[in-house]
Amino acid sequence: MELTAPTTEAVRQYLQANNIPFVDVEPVTGGSSNYIWRILNSRGETSILKHAQPHLSCNPSTPFPVDRMDFEIQALELIPKIVAEAGGIRYPRILHKDMKNHVLIFENVGQKTLKDLYEDPHLDVGAVGKALSRWLARLHTHTTADEIKDMFNHTTAKRMYRWNYNSLASTLAKFGYEAELGERINAKYGSLLQTDNSCLCHTDLWPGNILFDLEENWPKEPTMAIIDWEVTRSGNGVTDIGHFAAEAWFLDRFRGGRGLLGAFLEGYMEERPLGREEKQRVTAQFGTHITHWAAIYAWINEQRTEESVAYGHGILKHVDEENWEWFEKSDLSLLFRD
Repeated sequence: MELTAPTTEAVRQYLQANNIPFVDVEPVTGGSSNYIWRILNSRGETSILKHAQPHLSCNPSTPFPVDRMDFEIQALELIPKIVAEAGGIRYPRILHKDMKNHVLIFENVGQKTLKDLYEDPHLDVGAVGKALSRWLARLHTHTTADEIKDMFNHTTAKRMYRWNYNSLASTLAKFGYEAELGERINAKYGSLLQTDNSCLCHTDLWPGNILFDLEENWPKEPTMAIIDWEVTRSGNGVTDIGHFAAEAWFLDRFRGGRGLLGAFLEGYMEERPLGREEKQRVTAQFGTHITHWAAIYAWINEQRTEESVAYGHGILKHVDEENWEWFEKSDLSLLFRD
């Protein structure tokens, strides 16, 4: 049976028609790309149903091809075989897939995200940062084979990710900075995204996509699940590093300075040291992400937005001037250690 509409009643009918047992279905809010529901069965267990429509769920007027679901299924089936679960990192297990109707059901792997738990004193933020970055380094190291990368030639994801760079000039100008700086950064670094092809990238690795299971060994041995693989693409791992580093900076700066950024960078460099050009690209991605997303995030107030854009502008200015020595004493100093 087809899932005829992104409604709870349609989901109930779909589950019944496909003999998937349930006692309750409730929508899950907070996502921007897909329609999501939590399914409860008679044993008290929950699972997650994700359904893709050819648009963003948060803005139906914005197209988003449904093949994103195919890429997510591919990723969840392939990557656990290549990069084993270790160090408290795990993947959601697929329970049901329906490529025709763009439906994916997987186990419910957690109750709170890293963004939710960042300020929790029970959470060892340093250990979490290192575990995540070491896992990420292994993902980048073990997905370099052409047959793997060919499976994730995700043109939509590549185009969407370029949005950060394409919007840079207008964002800088909006806050009174020189648009030309954003244009130069986009031309030099943003342009590389279309041809990058060294490994697989998660592409949307941020604290909101890292779920903790608070019922299993919490908080002594926390288990983290990496979710939302729909924009997995062949690319260059530097974008994942810069992306998460920027998100860690936001949390460290505005939610308590618990050292997530430093732990993340240190763990990655221990597991997979970067070359000079890679470090430079991480830095460009870091500055671009902070500048672009500071102007979008609702949880950052106006004063913090201005502060963040000013900080990002400073990073990008040093990148543009190739003043790499300056970064040796910056928030990214761990990248530039000899």
